[in-house]
Amino acid sequence: MARVELIEDLIVKRNNMIFQIAKDLAVMGYKTLTRPQVDLHEDIITLKKEKAVFLFAALHKSLWETSGVLIPLYHHNIPLPYIAMGDNLVKGRFFRSMSKKLGIFLVKRAESLRDMPESAKNLKDHIISYFAYGEDVLIFPEGTRKSIIKDGHYGSFFPAAFDAALEYDRNKEAIAQQYRNLSPHDVYIIPVNVDYSKIREDREMLEQHKGKPPTLSVFDSLKMVKKIRDTFIAFGKPIKVSDHKDMNRKELAAFIRRKCMELVKILPINVAARAIVDSVDGERIDLTKIESNIHLIIQKLSTLRDRFRNFTPEDSPRCIWDKVAQYELHFKEKNISIDQLKFYSLYADFIGHYLI
Repeated sequence: MARVELIEDLIVKRNNMIFQIAKDLAVMGYKTLTRPQVDLHEDIITLKKEKAVFLFAALHKSLWETSGVLIPLYHHNIPLPYIAMGDNLVKGRFFRSMSKKLGIFLVKRAESLRDMPESAKNLKDHIISYFAYGEDVLIFPEGTRKSIIKDGHYGSFFPAAFDAALEYDRNKEAIAQQYRNLSPHDVYIIPVNVDYSKIREDREMLEQHKGKPPTLSVFDSLKMVKKIRDTFIAFGKPIKVSDHKDMNRKELAAFIRRKCMELVKILPINVAARAIVDSVDGERIDLTKIESNIHLIIQKLSTLRDRFRNFTPEDSPRCIWDKVAQYELHFKEKNISIDQLKFYSLYADFIGHYLI
């Protein structure tokens, strides 16, 4: 094996003032702006005690996840992972310095197909270095929140992070021998997903500005400080990389994507939104079909009732619809409009893979 050059000055101690302020604000928002329900697989705590390293791989629905998924880990005394973020999201030396102190590492965002190899290598080198130093990483392998909006389904996972996990796992003994102050670590991938009864920036995501959602920067998220109601945060069963060394990076990426999608919960807003989309009749929405469509959707999803949240299959279609209309005005019968079809489709498509 060729000599591995780990990235210097990578690990930032999180005892700085910027991190402490950010942590306190994130914890306060977690407690006051949302009603979180957390499902954290028990093996995560056990394996962390055994000094395993984790690659947290999450589906990406909202910027809230970049901090929101960290709070349950903090509450369980699990070391916080370093977060991968595209360098297009943070501009200027000052803000990039702040990001580093927060535990964010910036990855070169490819501007074209020509740039993709360099971007992938940049991400891969960072992740291998973190693993070598015994640190965990959080990544959103879709690379964007736009997949559902643009394509109507979750995006493919970019394979670079999984290539890093495979390469480190194959060469960890040699890396530890090369850097004698380091120890080899077992690598596990943790599938992660968050579901929302209300995505805080849903409107901003739907507004197109030069082809991109306008709320791209984590530093402009103050304007999205609002109650987001129920969140369902799931950390799935850890997947040991060495058990899947027969896979290549693309196969492993696809496998982890499926595991993340299996964590998706089914909420009243998803069912009601899908029923509204299914009730489109030409240039209008046929309100008389919504309840019967809710009933049909529940029948199709009956084998997945363990993933239902905030309702049961025994609830009447009108009850499910009303649960959403109580807090989302565009689901009130008098407000339902074909003009809001993209809005309904957003929430409907989050469970689209269950209805194929």
